[in-house]
Amino acid sequence: MTIHQFVPVLLPHDAVGNCARELHRRLSVRQPSTRIYVEDVRRSDPQLGTPVTAMALQPGDSVIYHYANFSSLAPKILAQGQTILYYHNITPEEYFAPWDADTAVAQRRARQQLERLVHQAIGCLAVSEFNAAELRRYGAVNVATVGLFAHYDQLLSEPTTTRLERLRLSWHHRGRPEDWLFVGRLVPNKAQEQLLIAFAIFRTITSSDSSLTLIGRPFHDDYLRSLRELASDLGISHRVHFLTGGLSARYLADHYRAARLFVSASLHEGFGAPLLEAMSLGLPVVAAGSSAVPETVGDAGIIVPPRDPFASAAGAQLASIEPLRGDLVRRGSRRVGLFDNDAVWGRMSRTLSDMVGFEIT
Repeated sequence: MTIHQFVPVLLPHDAVGNCARELHRRLSVRQPSTRIYVEDVRRSDPQLGTPVTAMALQPGDSVIYHYANFSSLAPKILAQGQTILYYHNITPEEYFAPWDADTAVAQRRARQQLERLVHQAIGCLAVSEFNAAELRRYGAVNVATVGLFAHYDQLLSEPTTTRLERLRLSWHHRGRPEDWLFVGRLVPNKAQEQLLIAFAIFRTITSSDSSLTLIGRPFHDDYLRSLRELASDLGISHRVHFLTGGLSARYLADHYRAARLFVSASLHEGFGAPLLEAMSLGLPVVAAGSSAVPETVGDAGIIVPPRDPFASAAGAQLASIEPLRGDLVRRGSRRVGLFDNDAVWGRMSRTLSDMVGFEIT
């Protein structure tokens, strides 16, 4: 019996792709014949992605299906045999409808498909209890929350670059203010407009020359344009930096090291990996308490009400003051350990043993 994986596209620097690669590494130690089957070969990692057209399961084989979007191949994959659905979250369509009707329709189709697939899978994995609860509402009965394979610790090992020197020079020049950082796609469910308003309030109440850096690819040009216009209207565009072209791991690590606070106003997260990345690099976290964010952050950050930029600004001011700042940094370091890959593998391997008789040894 071999456990394989299916993911529509195996992208670099993508949470689902990174999770599939790490799971493959751990499975292949015990099952050298394991494969990651992909639908979109052109955009997938050529080293690990095997075309799904080559899928030929043996009796007793199982497939872990990483589910985050609609796929026309889903019924065929689940008809192959023992399929485990690994749910990575689907953002509700209403966040996209005002900006892109096609994306909204795609999200609706994905959610409708998910509701059907949970009844065909032999079991379901979820990256968070928030997502597990959603699966249960759709009627899934064999659900386990296992977390998400990622590499929070790898950012720590990245060497610094001259970018960090420039960022710190600017910080000293501006009087060592509490600079904010946000990492994640520029997309409506992450509510970057709320973040911009909160940042403007923070600059006013602290009378500091703080900056805000947003790192992530925009889902739509119009949405990015609206954020830039809002920053201009708020009078903060000279201190808001949009880095939308994609960064290497070492440059990303430099921005985490240079910032003073990680602040998120996101309204819908299936997990929130950047929250843990920030903690691993010693940043206090202030985040809106929506969806899976509270269970990811735990007691290691300041949770504020969603859609309340005044609360976000106040939380950021509080998190910048000692001794609370140091306490949050220490709690964050401990919190990351609960989600490291060994801990995820422990939960994953026990669940796979229960579902398909997977042997850990």
